[in-house]
Amino acid sequence: GLLTGVAGGSATISYSYTDLNGCTAVVDYPVTVNLLPVMDAITGNNNICVGATAMLSDAIAGGTWSSSNTAIATVASTGVVSGIAAGTVTINYTVTNASGCITTTGYLMTVNAIPVVSAIAGNNNICVGGITSLSDIITGGVWSSGNTAIATVDAGGVVSGIAGGSVTIYYTLTNASNCSSRVSYIVTVNALPVVNAITGVNSICAGSTTVLSDATAGGSWISSNSGIASISMGGLLTGVAGGSATISYSYT
Repeated sequence: GLLTGVAGGSATISYSYTDLNGCTAVVDYPVTVNLLPVMDAITGNNNICVGATAMLSDAIAGGTWSSSNTAIATVASTGVVSGIAAGTVTINYTVTNASGCITTTGYLMTVNAIPVVSAIAGNNNICVGGITSLSDIITGGVWSSGNTAIATVDAGGVVSGIAGGSVTIYYTLTNASNCSSRVSYIVTVNALPVVNAITGVNSICAGSTTVLSDATAGGSWISSNSGIASISMGGLLTGVAGGSATISYSYT
């Protein structure tokens, strides 16, 4: 008595019984076989990375989406698939028609692993005009700056301070499956101190002295050529021999 629907339409199922006298009775039972919903193929990207999403669709509206393994990928009611872990998974789309007949079509997807990237190492505090070298023990990645107006970074991970502020430096690694991982590192670029102009006489005789000064206190003096002119920590300039020398005042 196992009834199998073969095609849409109506059929009569008969049950006949013959007794010992050879008499036969027949009872009929009308059966309707309803058509299955017509399904189109699922379309969309079937290759994604862990943490990425892909939008799947089917031309037949009104169905429901499901995943054969939600530990590998989940799918929303809108058909958006989210990669959870590396592996393969079948995304199913099920349509039920007015007769209650159900058709399901599957779509095989691959979820690719993302590369492993270590933490960035290096000095995270520099001055405007200064540099610092950052590194990651995982080679082959690409360096980038979140704000090149504050700091730039070259292909070797050398960061150059451009202006005062904080900037995020990124290191991105991409594997053979075109999946990427990115780590970040905040670098602070400190502004240079403001130093006033040096004041005083800039022409003296050998053997003479003069005092130079700067309104910014706490700095240090140095001569480019102490054989021509020497200067004390207090700014006392002494002419030693004829010639020119540059007196510098630095403040940290």
